[in-house]
Amino acid sequence: MVEPLPDPPPMIDPDEPVPDDPGELLPDAPEELPPPPIEATPDDPGGDPGAVPEPA
Repeated sequence: MVEPLPDPPPMIDPDEPVPDDPGELLPDAPEELPPPPIEATPDDPGGDPGAVPEPA
């Protein structure tokens, strides 16, 4: 047997102003985000080069 469809979300209030920034529609993050990843550089591409010896 098929489950009935859930109730539709509440209607949008036409009198409520729409924010310029869509991020304002999201709830605040409960905790701080982790720092961004460190970008690789040509001198240090990152990762494990394997059995390659380090320069002296």
